[in-house]
Amino acid sequence: MIIYKIDVIEELKKAGVNTVTAKNTGIFGQSTMKKFKDGDTTISIDNLNRLCAVLEMQPKDIIKFIETDEDREKILSKISEK
Repeated sequence: MIIYKIDVIEELKKAGVNTVTAKNTGIFGQSTMKKFKDGDTTISIDNLNRLCAVLEMQPKDIIKFIETDEDREKILSKISEK
């Protein structure tokens, strides 16, 4: 499971980007901003790229992978089936 290591909305505010700014500039759409607010990491690579640019961070500074039982069952078990 991929999770945010940071509070994305808070970091965007520090960078001068709020929902209105994001919408008016086209940097992030309303649905992407909602995902950031909700901690939903199902964003596109393009949005991750934009986030890295705006926050001047690397992806590893923003997100991290935590292996879960679900990951092992749904993903890794398929490898061992073959």
